[in-house]
Amino acid sequence: MDCVSIERERGTVKTLRELGLLTLAVDTTTKSGGLALARDTQILEEQPGDETRTHGEQLPGTLRALLARHDLTTTEIDRFAVALGPGSFTGLRVGIATVQGLALAHGRAVVGLSVLDTLVEVGARLTANSDRPDIIVPWVDAKRGQVFSAMYRPEEVAEVEASETDNVALGQRWRLAVDAVAMEPAALLNGWADYLAHQRVLVIGDAVGSHRSFLETRLTPGFRLVLDPPLLAGVMATMAACEPWRSRATTPHALRPVYVRRPDAELARNRRRGVGGP
Repeated sequence: MDCVSIERERGTVKTLRELGLLTLAVDTTTKSGGLALARDTQILEEQPGDETRTHGEQLPGTLRALLARHDLTTTEIDRFAVALGPGSFTGLRVGIATVQGLALAHGRAVVGLSVLDTLVEVGARLTANSDRPDIIVPWVDAKRGQVFSAMYRPEEVAEVEASETDNVALGQRWRLAVDAVAMEPAALLNGWADYLAHQRVLVIGDAVGSHRSFLETRLTPGFRLVLDPPLLAGVMATMAACEPWRSRATTPHALRPVYVRRPDAELARNRRRGVGGP
């Protein structure tokens, strides 16, 4: 991996491996969420959140404690990464606002990452040295009896380009083949039946365990279920150091949540006003 950046103190060009740039990743899209600190693509520490407290209550103190254990403050963070969703509307807004404030205060760029893209990266890493799936399907709990999902297919990349990524062994990236939706599982798989037939499908996400029996009866032979994906904040922290995500770093104010489904508060407001729409 040939990640290059500018050393702020001396103004000289060095590789990230030489510099050891620090990334702080924040995920507040689930009830617990998590934080992670990485130097380049090496995770220094990742920490799950506390499900008994809201993100607004716990995030500031947990973040400071994580950095303090490494004798760091937010001023020493070189790059921030944040989960943009889909997930808990309130939670993801807390995470995004926190990262926006820190990045703005310290003049840092932010890498915003979709939870679905992150799960696909986890799946790609898990299968890097085994039979690669034809399709990866993230499967995330969307509440209300629904899941957030999408469909990804591999995209071959040039050898020189692949050498700049963590997926050198794969020689590929994963592209979005079917857009993200929030749907009831049976209706979703009915709609995707033709796409998934006779394909080696990997399904990954926090809703896989609760739908295991259903998925096993609906998917064709050759499927694989990942029941317990790792803490996403750690994966996000390493993704932010590499292409193609590193090039997507943006200014704090440019971050936009990935909702997929409209917020409950907006739907309720529209119902009161007699406005239709999903």
